[in-house]
Amino acid sequence: MSNSPDAANLWQLSLSDSLDKLQMLEILFEDHALTTSLAEEVDDGSVWRLDVLFDGEPEKWILDQLTEEASYTLAPLEQRDWVSESQKQLPPVEAGRFYVHGSHDPRHKLTSMHDLTIDAGRAFGTGLHETTYGCLLAIHDIHKRKNVMNTLDLGCGSGVLALAAAKAWGRPVTASDIDPDAVEVTYENARKNRLHPLVRAVEATGLNDNYLKQKAPYDLLIANILAWPLVALAPSINGALADNGTLVLSGLLQKQEVMVRNAYRLQGLVLKKRYPIGQWCTLVLERR
Repeated sequence: MSNSPDAANLWQLSLSDSLDKLQMLEILFEDHALTTSLAEEVDDGSVWRLDVLFDGEPEKWILDQLTEEASYTLAPLEQRDWVSESQKQLPPVEAGRFYVHGSHDPRHKLTSMHDLTIDAGRAFGTGLHETTYGCLLAIHDIHKRKNVMNTLDLGCGSGVLALAAAKAWGRPVTASDIDPDAVEVTYENARKNRLHPLVRAVEATGLNDNYLKQKAPYDLLIANILAWPLVALAPSINGALADNGTLVLSGLLQKQEVMVRNAYRLQGLVLKKRYPIGQWCTLVLERR
């Protein structure tokens, strides 16, 4: 019997509320849903939208977890090739010397650009989101001043940042993600860009993996995840970073920046540069 979801029986629950409330609901639903996604609905960050995809109509007790004032819609998902549709709507992205585009777009005309073909598919990260864009800018700037030998992309998603590092320095890069789909997509994108000999992706929770420990310490560690996991992982990330290493952190809102910086200041890491983009921020840190 196949465990794959039936595309004809997918249901989507959509809610609008504050980010804090929706993050709590996302945790509640994640064990019962196929996927969840969060996105801003209002530019000032006051209202966010949570989309939850279920394999079949969700049971009543799941909806009973919602408060009476919660505004939501629930309906069967229209049958379309959503991956292809969404990728066609994503424009190419230029970040420093990096040019990120889908398979449906042509390569960059200039050979001096680091051209990357990225199809996110089942994993996060096309370069279009502010957090990924900020990381690409950071990698571009780090490349101008530092020779990196050993990179880790922690929470790699589609693998775009791991591939960017491999493209920039031409050296082996380690990528990891808690999601096995992300590991598979990273390998797919590495093959598309002929970077597969340089990229090793592993499924891991945080840095709790023997291969990640064996490859440490890293002189460049990139973690584009979320603010609270960044805080929780601060000691282990610091332990995996080389003494002269550079750390790129993203996935945090600007209002969460002080919290994240304080967690890493306690580890002896200080801010070297920040990339505020929209409501988001990417941080570059090094040892004192």
